[in-house]
Amino acid sequence: MKSVGQRVDGNALSTEIQRTNQKKSLWLTGLLGVFVLALTVLVYWPGMQAGFYFDDLNNIIEVPVLHWTTLSMDGVWQAIDGALLRGRVLSNLSFAFNHLYSGLDPEGYHWANLIIHLLVGVALVWVAVLFTGAGLFQPCKLEKKLFFAIIATALFLLHPLNIQAVTYVVQRMTSLATLFTLLSFGCYLTARLREDARTVFWFSLTVISFLLALGNKEIAVLLPVVLILFEVCYYPAYWRGRVAPVIQRVGWVKLSLLGLLIVFLLAVGLSQLYYSSHLIRWNELFPGRNFSGFQRLLTEAQIQFFYLSLLVWPDPSRLNLEHDFVISTSLFQPWTTALAIIGCLLLLAVTAWLCRRSPRYGFPLAGYAIFHLLESGPINLELVFEHRMYLPMTFLVLLTTNLLVDFVRVSRWLMLLPLSLLLAPLSAATYARNKTWSEPLVFLRDCATKSPNKLRPWYNLGTELGMAGDFSKAEPALLHALKIAPDHSLTHNQLGNVYLMMNRQSDAYQQYKSAVRLDSENYQAVFNLATQYYMRGDYSEAVRLFQQFITHAPAGFDEARQQAQIYLQRLR
Repeated sequence: MKSVGQRVDGNALSTEIQRTNQKKSLWLTGLLGVFVLALTVLVYWPGMQAGFYFDDLNNIIEVPVLHWTTLSMDGVWQAIDGALLRGRVLSNLSFAFNHLYSGLDPEGYHWANLIIHLLVGVALVWVAVLFTGAGLFQPCKLEKKLFFAIIATALFLLHPLNIQAVTYVVQRMTSLATLFTLLSFGCYLTARLREDARTVFWFSLTVISFLLALGNKEIAVLLPVVLILFEVCYYPAYWRGRVAPVIQRVGWVKLSLLGLLIVFLLAVGLSQLYYSSHLIRWNELFPGRNFSGFQRLLTEAQIQFFYLSLLVWPDPSRLNLEHDFVISTSLFQPWTTALAIIGCLLLLAVTAWLCRRSPRYGFPLAGYAIFHLLESGPINLELVFEHRMYLPMTFLVLLTTNLLVDFVRVSRWLMLLPLSLLLAPLSAATYARNKTWSEPLVFLRDCATKSPNKLRPWYNLGTELGMAGDFSKAEPALLHALKIAPDHSLTHNQLGNVYLMMNRQSDAYQQYKSAVRLDSENYQAVFNLATQYYMRGDYSEAVRLFQQFITHAPAGFDEARQQAQIYLQRLR
């Protein structure tokens, strides 16, 4: 009896040791997670000093309803109704809250973006741990799944390709949409995999999180497609058992007719979108663009491989806010278009095969592809932006976690050495790229140098140099912009401003005339040209343009309108 009692005590001791080791392993893994978050803050630290760029201006700086000084319901409704992109309600409100606490100091906006990025990382670890348990044939310890989920998420958090979604203030829309999309998917996985008494609760949170994601950016609209694909990949027998009785009860004929009706309604809806919306133009050039919807669709096939190349080789010299991409005008113009389309089709075929044979690897690849669909279609959007990889990349994290869990057989902690050799250059590249973003002139010159044939970066560089008082460098930058687009009214106006500050009034006068001739609604140029006429003694033209400016200039020109009225009073 004594030996039996000793054996029972030995088992209890062994169990206690296992629990202790598990707690120790979880603690160490948790510390690893804290280290990754701290390292992410460190590599993004220079970016906290970056300014407002590009779309930050017309989405934040030039939107007075987002400049809260007090909190009120009227302010909330005005922010919802008066923002440039009114459908992105939560992001716009977050910008308003930023202004409430830090005004238009960009640092507060950048810190908010970084916190959201860290929260995306935490949510991604949670989803990766849940997803790794789906379809797993052998039991896997929580600490192992958590360890590899943190490692895979570290690659995401520290990857320089994600800088645009974090350091570029307005792309908070992308990071917030990604955060709530992940939370929705995580709640769905919890409800689907556990199926306990709280299933309804988790499904409710799935819907709520999905709606919150939509309130930040439209890319989240594809989440239901991803969830349907998950059901098809992981529960085919379940749905066959549900669908078969319905088919028998309704009959193939009626179901076929219903299918035809759905296809007809979809065709009608798409045709209405095609003919009545500025969003899709298949064969016509989009307003302000040099490509049609068809050309954009062809070009996006090449861009998908460009994104993958940046994912694999994200050298700072290859990263740019203003990528200048060659437009595909046909399947063989350029010839790489057809090759890219064939490559995309092959990758989709492999993904479909994996979804059927091994959904643990096929489904994340399909999710990556699905979340690219909306912004890669024949719609009126810029061709390429790095932040469009942010949400799709989260599904590559799920794939990486599964691969590590399934195939790494050595000690997890031994994996830290080779992984650190990967994380170190990623961190260095992200830090260096954030350093570039932190200095406006360095950043704008970087964009212009990498896109020598694109108007906007050279116009932005010349404008910033002029505002900095470096007129000798602003002039060649704006002249280069005019070489790219001779009919760009805004550039003529900015060059006129530079000439005026250089005491070259005659040159300034000619540039203002060109700006107004090219665009009579360029009201800055109208006011500037009217002032030049006044200074030159051509009072009749000055009166005509000042009156035109006062009558037609929109809100935002109040100070200039008052000056115009003063000039008119002097001329009476």
